[in-house]
Amino acid sequence: MTGYDVVVLGEPMVERHRTMDGQQAAPDSVSGDAFNAACAAALAGARVALLTVLGADPAGDLILAELARRGVDASQVHRGEQHTGAYTVSPDAEGQPRFSYQRAGSAATTLSPAHLAHWGPILDNTPLLITSGVTAAISASSAELVVAAVTRVAGAGGAPCYDVNYRPNLTDAGSARRALRAVAADCRLVKLASPGDSSPLLGIVDATAVAAALAAFTRAAVAVTRGDAPLLLTDGGQTTEHPAVRMPTPVDSTGAGDILLGTLAARLALGESLAAAAPLAVVAAGLSTRHRGGAPRATLDEVRAALAGAPRTAGPSADPPQALEEQEARP
Repeated sequence: MTGYDVVVLGEPMVERHRTMDGQQAAPDSVSGDAFNAACAAALAGARVALLTVLGADPAGDLILAELARRGVDASQVHRGEQHTGAYTVSPDAEGQPRFSYQRAGSAATTLSPAHLAHWGPILDNTPLLITSGVTAAISASSAELVVAAVTRVAGAGGAPCYDVNYRPNLTDAGSARRALRAVAADCRLVKLASPGDSSPLLGIVDATAVAAALAAFTRAAVAVTRGDAPLLLTDGGQTTEHPAVRMPTPVDSTGAGDILLGTLAARLALGESLAAAAPLAVVAAGLSTRHRGGAPRATLDEVRAALAGAPRTAGPSADPPQALEEQEARP
């Protein structure tokens, strides 16, 4: 047995903050969908491990140190000769964040089914796996590993969770659609954003219609995030909606969807139903918008306290996007 409740497969990345003239604006930090989801699952009470390949470089060292600080097991991480993936955030002329990625040829692009020689026994004993369309898009071999890992976890009785996380500058809609179909039938949960994922991949925006379209090729539960509109969740023939939480000072919605999924997955692995876990996940995602960067900060106690006292909103507000849809950050 592994001792893990949740295993996350994907690429963490170093986040570099620069001014318009290229000067360092803040210390380097760590983000990326896999890192954000893993940290959220750990904060939600799960024992979490990350499966990835990092470069043998200072960026890789930073990620390992940050995983350890946040309570995510990194003992299964491999190191490679390639560089660790990173991205730079700097303001554009209007002061809005601009993202520049240093991901091509990164160590994580070497992810492949060959890694199952080491990770296979871990996946065989994993109650829940989180992976994503981003992981499937970083290389052809990584896409093969995503399918193999989902198939292996499902075959062993575990619960794979897949975040569509479509990135048009990383892949095209057809490839992302094929990646989704390749794993959906074996998944316990599929999360996608509307319209960001659903429109290009399915040609649908309405959340109920999105869930119905996915039901044509998977029995997985479906979580549809819609910015400030309520999260729509279908599971076992039941549909529930979970209102977004109005945060008084939203700053940055980057990574909110990752945190939603990580929290949902953790509570599911710990025995809660998805419907019971959804309000907590919505609040965790909302709290993450109160600071810069995609990685979560709020503890489980802080999320529960916010859930107990938070006002809800059933529809869009005039505030910046906050709870459930990740800011556009295209590699």
